[in-house]
Amino acid sequence: MFERPIADSRDAVVAALAQLRAESERLSGQDLIDQLTFLNTLHRRVQFESLRTIARLTNEGEFEKRAVRPAPAVADLLRTTAAEARRLVSTATAVLPTSLTGQPLEPKLPATATALGSYEIDQAHAEVIDRALSTGAARRIGLARWGGVEAQLADWARLYPPDQLAQLARQLIDGLDQDGPPPDEHAQVNELHLTKLPDGGGRIKGQLDAPTYEVLARAIRASLLPEADEGKPLGERQADALAAVCEHALDDAYLPTEAGQRPHITAVLHYHRLTERARGTTLEFGGYSSAAQLRRLLCDACLTPVVLGGDGVPLDLGRTRRTASPAQRAALAARDGGCAHPGCAKTPSWCSAHHIVHWVDGGPTDLDNLVLLCLQHHTMVHQSGWTIRMRNGLPEFIPPTWLDITQTPRTNQFPALL
Repeated sequence: MFERPIADSRDAVVAALAQLRAESERLSGQDLIDQLTFLNTLHRRVQFESLRTIARLTNEGEFEKRAVRPAPAVADLLRTTAAEARRLVSTATAVLPTSLTGQPLEPKLPATATALGSYEIDQAHAEVIDRALSTGAARRIGLARWGGVEAQLADWARLYPPDQLAQLARQLIDGLDQDGPPPDEHAQVNELHLTKLPDGGGRIKGQLDAPTYEVLARAIRASLLPEADEGKPLGERQADALAAVCEHALDDAYLPTEAGQRPHITAVLHYHRLTERARGTTLEFGGYSSAAQLRRLLCDACLTPVVLGGDGVPLDLGRTRRTASPAQRAALAARDGGCAHPGCAKTPSWCSAHHIVHWVDGGPTDLDNLVLLCLQHHTMVHQSGWTIRMRNGLPEFIPPTWLDITQTPRTNQFPALL
């Protein structure tokens, strides 16, 4: 008996959307921006209703009556992937549980349910929170802390996109789960093989036990840049992240003071390349560095430039120069709080001092021309078209046009949890 009224309501929604679309064709400027904001809120409303419907179908046993499991049924109905369907079902039942009679129950994620129901967060935020609080680490923090963590994540979801929320959730939960999982009695054997390639690069091959793999995966994941920042595939971004982890380890392992003098680098400049105006250099352990890579190395390292003649005999040996003093690094750490790139939470010990006007181009080594950047963002600034300027004594980042056609300046408001 409910068929006709619901059909009328659906027709009314479709007609209203058609009218809204027709009227939006006349919008421009700020009105068009306001339209996008409204449509995002409308999208959240539709997401919420979809989750509520999935929760009812699951909890009231409608899928079971049809002899299908909830996730595969949702995947077939919505033409989505099996993984996405499982996330939908898990999130729906966590934030919108109902009884067999359709009565609402206390949700597993009450703060998340409130934010979702008031259209302050997206479905993707709720999925991140549900996954984070379903891990072994989250279960080990205890019920007394669990509710507070869920409320904190819901608050952060109102401020940050899902990828940054996932990073914050990992940091928060890992910090509370200090004991970690119980030791594995059947640990696998670790092995790692490094093979040097003719061009000076290398290949890595190996196998790690579960604890070691987890440590490495977490370290890489914590340093991983989103694809939108550089346009690189996952494999390249993971390699960049591993390089950042190793660079950080070199700083801490070999130097007595935090973020002191960085590993010494010898750059070999061949005379014939200089005369041919070739741009680049050879590093002392082999391999060729491009001009962009060399500029990054010059930012915060001890560098000895060596010019070789055609017969390989050194023609000129430059003096070693240190760019940023310990006092300057301390001042940068106080000013920037870590990597200054928007959205990055790397602490100062993970960062190097970047010259806004490159040192090789005559840029001075003073605080108004220095900014802290982690390895990935340091590389990105040198290679991906980002520019930096100082505004009111603080660094401001201007994205390349391929990322933001308006090139609206950005600053880092990401909270440092470490």
